[in-house]
Amino acid sequence: MSHFRLKRCYIVFDMLATRRELLDLALRAAALPGAAEFFSAWLKAAGGHPHASGSNAPPEPPLLRNYKPKFFQPEDFEALQSFTEILIPTDDTPGAREAHCAHYIDFVLQAAAEYAPQMQTQWRDAMSALRQVGFHAATAQGRAALVEAMSKPERDPSASHPAYPAYRLIKQQNTFAFYTSRAGMIEALDYKGNSYNATFPACNHPEHHVV
Repeated sequence: MSHFRLKRCYIVFDMLATRRELLDLALRAAALPGAAEFFSAWLKAAGGHPHASGSNAPPEPPLLRNYKPKFFQPEDFEALQSFTEILIPTDDTPGAREAHCAHYIDFVLQAAAEYAPQMQTQWRDAMSALRQVGFHAATAQGRAALVEAMSKPERDPSASHPAYPAYRLIKQQNTFAFYTSRAGMIEALDYKGNSYNATFPACNHPEHHVV
């Protein structure tokens, strides 16, 4: 499954929605009831601590630990969580589990009811496709094998899989959620914010050494 461990570079694939549309959906979700509390907890998660599970890991925020899905059925939400964690697993940096990608996807999909109802339909179809190929009922090992099989068409144009559209949809929004989160942007990518160079030691033009 090494081709899923791509945390320090952006995952490139055909987008089902544009980045602008995903950002717009997130902004609309920010106006939902309970949004301030949710995003406050979500943005603080996975901040500055060891990421492997164990006694050194801090407690999960209560709101996220006790989260009740807003869009997905409970069994679909559990399957989505598992799928996102297979795509971006936890290793020496946080993964989808620490970033609570499934929580983010579920919460913002509420906002699609009026703005982009076709997106909600896509997700219902995706969950149905996962159920039909046995993802919900599979063991952890079986789920990993299914994700591997679903992803094959993106590496082999001659391959096909009935749940490939579901794989692409989940991968798209899981990636967006992860690299929008603190866990992905700061903990995994080590983003330190916008900055500028005060000195240019490699440049030998004196006029370029003045900011």
